[in-house]
Amino acid sequence: MRWVTYLSPSGGDARPGVVDDGCVFGYPGEQSVPDLLGDSRNALADAFQRALAAPVEIIVEFEARLCAPLRPTAPVPALVGGERMTIDPSMVRGTDDGAALPAGARGLSASVGLVAIFGGGGLHAGYAPACLWRTPEGATAGFSLGPAIVTHEEFDGSPLSVTATAEDTDLASVTVEGDLSWTQGLQGDVVARLSTGTRPLEPGEELFVDGGPLGEFEIRVGAGA
Repeated sequence: MRWVTYLSPSGGDARPGVVDDGCVFGYPGEQSVPDLLGDSRNALADAFQRALAAPVEIIVEFEARLCAPLRPTAPVPALVGGERMTIDPSMVRGTDDGAALPAGARGLSASVGLVAIFGGGGLHAGYAPACLWRTPEGATAGFSLGPAIVTHEEFDGSPLSVTATAEDTDLASVTVEGDLSWTQGLQGDVVARLSTGTRPLEPGEELFVDGGPLGEFEIRVGAGA
């Protein structure tokens, strides 16, 4: 299953949805994506089928305006290269929200990777690609998540890799074990593993992030929602 949060074209509110066959199916219930992930795995699967059977709306995926699939309620513990840090949840952005430059910044570096999300009963719920944006001075400028949360049953325990490229040149990558052993020592409902930073990316440069089965996205540096 692939769960997203998107802006509904009928009203503009953020709404959960599922991705299937190239389209986003708006979930007809009142719960948010975090609410649904916090329920049992069987309930989540039932919600997925409900969205496919009776969607509020159906939008072609590339036309959907995607938000961050979830917004953590607590700081996100992360291993960035060999550095442990926490990421303020206010920094979370969707992949359609861009990577805006803070005042005075001449560029941004990117650390790419993934987050693991834990739901009801502390069980692993799924993964999402991620990208931490920092100024040349090391200040956090944003934390892109998405485009979707891919749920646990989509994976067979094989290693997962995320790569960042710009102008067809690989700039950074990270590979993690598929058994979640990399999450040991990272406590939270959302935890991150990210690469070392890329070279500084100038305004207008486009970064392509490829997570294979996790999904992919492209963001232009300096662009904002």
